[in-house]
Amino acid sequence: MTNVSPKSPPPNKGRFGSLSFRARLIIGNISVAFLAVAALSYYVYYHAQTENAYLSGQLDISVQQRAKDQLSTISTEQANALDNFFASAKKDIVNLGATTEKLLSQETVLGSGTYWNAAQQLYRLPNGNWDNPRSDAGSVFMPANVELNDPLTQELNTVKQLDFVAPTLLKSNPDAIAVYFGGVPSETIYYPNVDLASLVPPDFDITKRPWFVKAAPAQNPSRATVWSDPYLDAAQNGLVITGSVPVFDPAGNFRGAAAMDFQLNRITTLVSSIKVGDTGYAFLVDKDQRLIAMPPAAYADLGIAPKSVPLGESLDPSKAPASIPAEFWAVLTKMNSGQSGLEIIEINEVKRFVVYHSIPEVGYNLIIIVPTEEMLTDSIAAKEQIAQSFRSTLLLSGFLVVVILLIALIAALTLGNRLVRPLGALTKTAEEITSGNLEAEAEVHGQDEISVLATAFNAMTARLRNTLQGLEQRVIERTTELQIANKKNGRRAEQFEAIAQVGHAINSIRRTEELLPRIASVISEHFGYYHVGIFLNDENNLVSYLTASNSEGGKKMLARGHNLKIGEQGIVGYVANAGQPRIASSVGEDAVFFNNPDLPDTKSEMALPLRSGGKVVGVLDVQSREENAFSEDDINVLNALADQVTLAIDNSRLYESTRRSLEEAEALYRQYLRQAWNRLPREQQLAGYHYDQRGATPLEVPVNLDAEEKKDVEEAARFNVPIKLRGETIGNLVVQVPQGRAWGQDQIDLVEAVAERVALSAENARLFDETSRRAERERMVTEITSKIRSTNDPEAMIRTALDELRNALGATQVQLIPQAISASQKNQSEIISSTPQDPAQKAQRGNGAKK
Repeated sequence: MTNVSPKSPPPNKGRFGSLSFRARLIIGNISVAFLAVAALSYYVYYHAQTENAYLSGQLDISVQQRAKDQLSTISTEQANALDNFFASAKKDIVNLGATTEKLLSQETVLGSGTYWNAAQQLYRLPNGNWDNPRSDAGSVFMPANVELNDPLTQELNTVKQLDFVAPTLLKSNPDAIAVYFGGVPSETIYYPNVDLASLVPPDFDITKRPWFVKAAPAQNPSRATVWSDPYLDAAQNGLVITGSVPVFDPAGNFRGAAAMDFQLNRITTLVSSIKVGDTGYAFLVDKDQRLIAMPPAAYADLGIAPKSVPLGESLDPSKAPASIPAEFWAVLTKMNSGQSGLEIIEINEVKRFVVYHSIPEVGYNLIIIVPTEEMLTDSIAAKEQIAQSFRSTLLLSGFLVVVILLIALIAALTLGNRLVRPLGALTKTAEEITSGNLEAEAEVHGQDEISVLATAFNAMTARLRNTLQGLEQRVIERTTELQIANKKNGRRAEQFEAIAQVGHAINSIRRTEELLPRIASVISEHFGYYHVGIFLNDENNLVSYLTASNSEGGKKMLARGHNLKIGEQGIVGYVANAGQPRIASSVGEDAVFFNNPDLPDTKSEMALPLRSGGKVVGVLDVQSREENAFSEDDINVLNALADQVTLAIDNSRLYESTRRSLEEAEALYRQYLRQAWNRLPREQQLAGYHYDQRGATPLEVPVNLDAEEKKDVEEAARFNVPIKLRGETIGNLVVQVPQGRAWGQDQIDLVEAVAERVALSAENARLFDETSRRAERERMVTEITSKIRSTNDPEAMIRTALDELRNALGATQVQLIPQAISASQKNQSEIISSTPQDPAQKAQRGNGAKK
């Protein structure tokens, strides 16, 4: 293609015509703009703007100062109100600590247990920790590793006198939700009684709690009241803070810490009710920038979602939108040092007053944010007057501007028509090229800049035609390559999805008969193989049985119990014996291929061993209707799937074994319970208890419930609930009420709940009794053994053992008869016996026995 080189235009003798098109256009625009701007600038900026700026500035300074003073007063008043709340709470905590110290000063008298005795009231739970009755005013808890010694008993008896103080504190302060004392030995006394032992773990140590550690002398040498960080209460009491104070006895020994929990709902309500201006709001944070109170208006204005930063969480830039400026975070940093002040910050393109004030009692900070325009309403009216005067000036200026613009418009149109006409023709040509007509060319007239541009445009179009022809060929080639790559990636994605689904099936399905068919179906669906079979070897490793399959032929084989002899039949038998994968790309050419009439369409087959612990436990068999159906990628993925199938089989077998063991253990335990409870009435000679208004009466003989029910049918309504333990019925709870009184569902539920508690309590009592008797037997055996070892004389050892057995069993006589002596040879000299006798007879018999 021939490129057209532009020719340099000849010099134009005219002054305006000698300039370039760009120069002429700029000169025309500048001339028009200069006339308008010069006239407007002279009048507006010189006369009105200076005066207006001065007046507005003076007014803003005055009104802003007054607004700052007003905001400072509001923040001080609200901060003082919040500080009074915590000061009042601190007073209650100090009184609680002083009361506890006063009780400890009388520990000798109060610790005797006259009012409450820990040795009688506390008992160990099955998990080892200590608990007290729910009827007590407060919960008492001790961890399992603490023993109830005399000093601890005396301390508990003394501090339990808080029963007369703690409920009054809770009632007098509606914000207090708990009063408690934690002792150095790790005991806890908690009001109200919430059955603390059922809520905390057996090894719960009160001395490791943050509020106790902060109150202890190591971190609190001044013995001051300390406050915890706020936290959300698990009992739905909202945001809660704990205050604690150390407790010392008259000798100056640190005995523990007294504490109270306060809910901050009233603080939240108080802060949310603070209104400044029309849209102003306040919020409260602690020294670590945790939110104590923040109204919905604050969340919405700052663009923070309440779920992302709820109350009790720290407010930091990572959880807030980027629209909050850095100045806002700088203010929060200043507050951490206890400063108070006022800043003007632009948030969401609106200037706002931000006033902050500290609450010294707990180290919190109150922040009030209000748009500046709402506090500067007085200046708005004055500014309106200034604006009115300014508008009058602008009105006159506007008239002049309109006149100037009309003149400029006429000049611009005249000049534009002359200059833009050639550009129109060039633009039309460009549009044709844009629509796809690359044969279009611009007409060249003259030698000015537009003509040069048209020539260059034609040259560019010619090059573009040549370039597009080459690009079309390259696009076709690259598209073909991408299609091949996409097809390969799609198949790989399906393979990875198959691996994921097999893994999911392994994790979700436990039974082998459900898991293996699912795996076979997944492999068939995602790899496109018409038959997938999973074979498992028998225990003797002689035959491999088809266990799962997806194809119709495979299901027929499953129905008739299809199996192959290992090492003798087919590719599957070969792989099960050799333990190595085998691939038949064309089954007709494979020497060990087994021609199965149920799978007549097989053209290629691959078998992979399933290994578990170095042993082949089965084979994964895959068959396709196409020859050479297995690529290198397929082989690698199916090898990985074979490993997962082996893992699934091992897991399923382990699950079945574990399930059977668990069922056997449960059956043995139920048998043990049944035997133990069947034996108990005979050993205790007690059939149960009868309770009425006169009290409890033991039942020495079993009660025929059917006969009793018929006997009393006219007198009372009876309800019989079996007492079950681990699925075994160990007794019956029979409740009767006067005739004519119906049983309600609530009463029935109550009786059933009591029956459950009776079963657990009775079993605990039985286990405790059984353990006690076993311990007593062990003690007696130990004592007898120690007495036997106190002498080296064999006969003395035997006689000591017989005496101790007679005393322990309450027997009248115990004899040791050698087994080798027949009944006719027995005589007194050959038998060692133990009978009650006086010392002289005992000595005489002892001498005779020695002879």
